[in-house]
Amino acid sequence: MALLRRARTLLARNTLVRRGLRSIRTTVRRRELEVLESRELLTTFTVTNLHATGAGSLRQAIIQSNSHPGPDTIDFGVTGTIRAGRHSLPAITGPTTIDGSSAPGFAGSPVVTLNFNGTKGLRFAAGSDGSTLKSLSLVRSGGAGVTLIGSGITVQGNEIGVMANGSTVAGNRGDGIKIDATSHADLIGQLDPVTGVSYYNTSSISPAVSAWTGIRDGWTSNQYLITGTSGSSGLLYVGPISGGGGTSYTVNYPGAAATSVYGPDIVSGNVIRLVGSYRTGTGSTNGFLFQGLTSNLGDSSYYQTISYPGATYNYLHSTMGDLVVGNGGDIPASTDHAFVYSLSQGTFTTITYPGATTVSTSAYGVWYNGGSSYTIAGGYTAPGPGGGPMISQAYLVDYNEATGQFSNWTSFAGPEGLAGPSFATHFQGISSPEPGVYTMSANTTAAGSVTPIQAALVTVKRGSDGTFGPAYWVNLTYPGSTGMGSANSVAGNQVVGVTNTGSGIIPYQATVNLGFQLSNVISGNRGNGIGIYGASGNRIAMNNIGTDATGSFARPNRENGILLTHGASQNIIGGTISAGNSPTQGVIVRPPQGNEISGNRGDGVLMTGRATGNTMSGNYVGTNASGNAGLGNRQDGVAIVRASGNSLIGCTMQDQPFVYYNVISGNRENGVRITDSNNTTVQANFLGAGANNATVVPNGRDGLLVSGRSQQTQVGGVIPLGNVISGNNGNGIAVTQKASGFTSFNTFGGTFAFGGAAPNRKDGILITSSGGNNLVRTSIVSGNGGNGIEIGGNATGVQVTDTATGTNTAIQAAIPNGGDGIKIDGHAHGNAIGGFQPSIEPQDTASGNKRFGIQVADHAHNNVIFNTNVGTTAVAVGGAIPNLMGGLDVGPGTSSTTIGGPTLPLQDNILHNDGPGVSIRSSRGDAVIGDLIGSNTGNGLTLMKARGASIGGNLLLPSAQAVAGQGNRIITNKGYGLLALGNCKGTVVQGNTIAANIQGNVNLTHSRGVRYVPKAGG
Repeated sequence: MALLRRARTLLARNTLVRRGLRSIRTTVRRRELEVLESRELLTTFTVTNLHATGAGSLRQAIIQSNSHPGPDTIDFGVTGTIRAGRHSLPAITGPTTIDGSSAPGFAGSPVVTLNFNGTKGLRFAAGSDGSTLKSLSLVRSGGAGVTLIGSGITVQGNEIGVMANGSTVAGNRGDGIKIDATSHADLIGQLDPVTGVSYYNTSSISPAVSAWTGIRDGWTSNQYLITGTSGSSGLLYVGPISGGGGTSYTVNYPGAAATSVYGPDIVSGNVIRLVGSYRTGTGSTNGFLFQGLTSNLGDSSYYQTISYPGATYNYLHSTMGDLVVGNGGDIPASTDHAFVYSLSQGTFTTITYPGATTVSTSAYGVWYNGGSSYTIAGGYTAPGPGGGPMISQAYLVDYNEATGQFSNWTSFAGPEGLAGPSFATHFQGISSPEPGVYTMSANTTAAGSVTPIQAALVTVKRGSDGTFGPAYWVNLTYPGSTGMGSANSVAGNQVVGVTNTGSGIIPYQATVNLGFQLSNVISGNRGNGIGIYGASGNRIAMNNIGTDATGSFARPNRENGILLTHGASQNIIGGTISAGNSPTQGVIVRPPQGNEISGNRGDGVLMTGRATGNTMSGNYVGTNASGNAGLGNRQDGVAIVRASGNSLIGCTMQDQPFVYYNVISGNRENGVRITDSNNTTVQANFLGAGANNATVVPNGRDGLLVSGRSQQTQVGGVIPLGNVISGNNGNGIAVTQKASGFTSFNTFGGTFAFGGAAPNRKDGILITSSGGNNLVRTSIVSGNGGNGIEIGGNATGVQVTDTATGTNTAIQAAIPNGGDGIKIDGHAHGNAIGGFQPSIEPQDTASGNKRFGIQVADHAHNNVIFNTNVGTTAVAVGGAIPNLMGGLDVGPGTSSTTIGGPTLPLQDNILHNDGPGVSIRSSRGDAVIGDLIGSNTGNGLTLMKARGASIGGNLLLPSAQAVAGQGNRIITNKGYGLLALGNCKGTVVQGNTIAANIQGNVNLTHSRGVRYVPKAGG
């Protein structure tokens, strides 16, 4: 850490830079020699011809590599097609890199084809751990194109099953890649989403920039506040990251001899805050804060000194919200005391990395998370294990200003250098480009590195439990740099710093560009694209599986795109880097680590045979490369059959919706099918909609089918974990057979996310399962060709709560379902429409539908409907969204439906419908209790051959006096308040308020068997 502090200080003081660089180089070189003394050198074997056997052949190179101990490389001095001959190539038995990118003329895609001629494909056997297969076309093997038996193997940039042009099918007879149970921690594809780094200099900025030390987002898109120094003055630049077209301001603390500005931030409106350091002489350094408009920079009244008590040297590095972080002590560039300073309270809190052996801690960056929560970045030093040499590492920690408590202390070491891990690491700044994701500017000093200090952009994502996950590193080396470089601050993927170019120290700006980069094309094989047979911990990322290299045309694997079976576990398909994607905010970026898995003759992905703990994120399954047009798999997009505990994840609690979502659309059968599988999680994905949240890409059947005896399927969750399951040719969701414990939570079923209609042709959600304990909550189920929600068959134990059917997301306007909002039919029984789960939706709303808001039909019985608005907005008094045929219809053959309840929270509001508010036709034993039924264009309540119904009154003792609150209010309807027709034997109407209805209040003329007891007093 001391080394990095010294480097940063020297970079800001040009007169001392050369001496500092010489000192650092000496230190690194001495350590590099010590590490390299015992290191074995790699041996390279070169393929010099295309022959099947003999000197210079690939076969001979493999034989030589196998007989040579230690890691080896096989490169290529020729291009063209190598034919394997009559006998299979030897299996690879040692750590070997087979590198097709070394061939003459290689420009990103394979120029060497390996034609196995029906013999075995490449096999990485036991002992081949850590091998790499890179940039070859592998075709026409008698089995799998590549078989992995060893572990930690990388397969990258190959065409497996298609020729080197990435299009012509020449399939292997087995799987493209077969991963055996003994193999783990393999990488099929690549993880690096960096497409390039754009560097900028400061040549167009005036006054001349000596160093950049801080950056934050500006007021508008692509505008930044960048701070630093110009000679002895501080500097603020406002403009684009390129440095062109912005405005510069000189910043000088009043009366100071030298001023440095380290951290900018926008407080509100045009008010900015700057923190940094100044000195008036040579004896001390003080911290300062400026807060005001840029026009106030020359006014001393807008500046204040902030210095740690008793410290001679003070450095305020970063500010946000109510806090400033920095360091103070008794020596220049001191980290004796890292601190948090509260502006509102005027108090310091010391920051010390936990541990009795911690020698020093520094704080360089702070990010305001909202409320009283902040995250702080910096570094610390401590003795190594057993009192060994000092270890310098970066850290992140959360700080709660209200309680003064630190939590989630997490240490980070830099990535490995050429000869071992970094031995000094430091975070220089922090930002959060999206919720739950942090980017840090960092410096490392790595053993064996050609640059003594390596600048880097680091990304860390929070886990689902709120703790910090692992770090992803992108090294930054300014073009022409000859030595030390420093990344001093960060805003999203923008970094500012300084570097040595040989002609001197210069400041720079950099943009790290992220995006999808195709690795392998695994297509045209007669088996699966990739088969994982009991293997664990493998990663499949950035591949095309079942398509050509462009992702535009199907090149089917004859079975599945990816198969996981025989207990395959903890494998990851895709990845969780988002590249800033946020489709609901109009930012459409393909999740860069995902795969395109389309065009296959079986399922896109099949998890079966007890496969467990596997995760999919960021994949396009059944679409083309854009994610907005179909290129379907012939069966399901993803099928999970007798495989429990697997997940399809598009974000976590900390992220915006759909940032690294799976798009599972355009498949011939279902988008996702879950059969006889437990504990499956499906969160924040698109099933039937395109990646842009604006295009319908239908699956041929249901978007999601849950069947068999599947238990505990979690579909969605609290915001932002909901799914878009819309646009499918069947139902959005179907839950069938004996499935139980199913939850649909925050589902958009028939609409785009927070948008307009994207109809499923049948129902939004269909539940016919008799398994019980199935729940639909806090969902928008609208715009479908059939019903919004249908509960049919022998379904029992289904609850629909806090869900809107037939409206937009705000529940203020209609997006009609073509049928009923909610329909209960078949022999469905023991189900509930209504509930009390806290939600942004206050109750069920069934409004705006082309038929009834709710219909009970066929032989459905013993169902309840309560706490539901029918025909209104989310707030019943807020407005009308009528259902076109009526509010609530209980049809012939049904029985024992309860509508409402004896207490106010159970009351339904059945208002404003075109047609009757409630109609009960040829049904038995129903009850309408405590409801508000009003302003409907037909009758408030129609009873037609309704036997044994209880309208108001005491449900258990219909002959007794009405209990307060049980009576209905049937008012202001345009027809009758109550119209009874035909034989209604055993029906009791009592304790209701029936008033102000246009045609009349009660009409029993054409009925018999009704006992009507007017409410006392009116």
